[in-house]
This record gives sequence, structure tokens and C-alpha cells, in this order.
Amino acid sequence: MFFILHNMIIKKIILNNIRSYENQEVSFPEGSTLLSGDIGSGKTSILLGIEFALFGLQPGQRGTALLRNGTSEGGVILNLDVDEKEVIIERKLKKGKTVSQDYCSIALEGRKKE
Repeated sequence: MFFILHNMIIKKIILNNIRSYENQEVSFPEGSTLLSGDIGSGKTSILLGIEFALFGLQPGQRGTALLRNGTSEGGVILNLDVDEKEVIIERKLKKGKTVSQDYCSIALEGRKKE
């Protein structure tokens, strides 16, 4: 099955215990977005959260690099419009012996699949 994406717009991301963010919602306005701020303000954490939501943990990437220090679980919820259809992607991390992906779901127009 092939999908051709004509238009994907990031609307919002919710970060829960991801790097420096305990619980943060970031909404993206229509048009281009520029992330700016001082070193250590969380710009990269937002981008890593988007990457994790879309692709999960990448080969060689450690969950400990994403999960907030001192916490045992965290996650990301990413709201998108794809070809004018609402898509919500949710991924969670959990700490055991290592930090690994614990859960993933995608909802397309209200229909959710894990």
C-alpha cells in the first residue's frame, strides 16, 4: 500500500516528562514556525519529541536521552492535519532495566489503532 502525502501540518505537540519538559503543550500557528531561544531553553526537545512521535526510538538512540531525569515514564502526543484529516499520534516511554517504548497509537479521524 502506498500513501502520497500532499499536505502535512503539525498543529500541536504535548510533551510529558520529555527531557526538560515536565508537562508542556506547544501549539503551532498556521504558516512557518521559527523556534528560537537561549541555549538550553528546550528547542531541541520539541524537535526530538516530534521525531519520536513520528518514528519512535531510532536505531542507536537511547530512551534515556528522551525521558526526563528522575521519572519512570513519559510520552508525546502529536496532533497533525494530513490532507485535511486529523491525525493524532501517541507514543510512551517506560523505564525498566532500560528506557524503551511502551505504547504507540495512531488515530485517524477519531478511529484509534494501537
